[in-house]
Amino acid sequence: MVKSKKPGKQRKEQANAPDHVKRKRMRARLQLKNPDSRLDGVRSVTVRVGDTVRVIRGDFAHGGKRVGGKRNANPLEGNVINVDSNTGRLFIEGATSTKSDNKEEAVPVHCSNVVVVKLDETDKLRMQKLTADRS
Repeated sequence: MVKSKKPGKQRKEQANAPDHVKRKRMRARLQLKNPDSRLDGVRSVTVRVGDTVRVIRGDFAHGGKRVGGKRNANPLEGNVINVDSNTGRLFIEGATSTKSDNKEEAVPVHCSNVVVVKLDETDKLRMQKLTADRS
């Protein structure tokens, strides 16, 4: 619920939110490669380490100067290595950039720029909540 129309107050509210609220905002669209009838009606999920995501916006979605890729390249797809809920960014396998000393550096991707293509099903409670009857 928006409490203020002022953008500055909205940004301040986002930045000063408690950690558990920031973590729940780390959600992404669910577009499974192999559709699962148990997850019918689930549009988005909170992204976790171990989920497989596809980047749909930015340099990793179609190749770009930052990543040294060719134009119209296939989108990056990889497992989530780390989740930074303070900034709303994910670290994904393969999302790296080369520094000037030729070292690889992980590039964070915002959670709104990805879709989840495969869930990590090792957490029984998470799957139970996602597949529960929502009538």
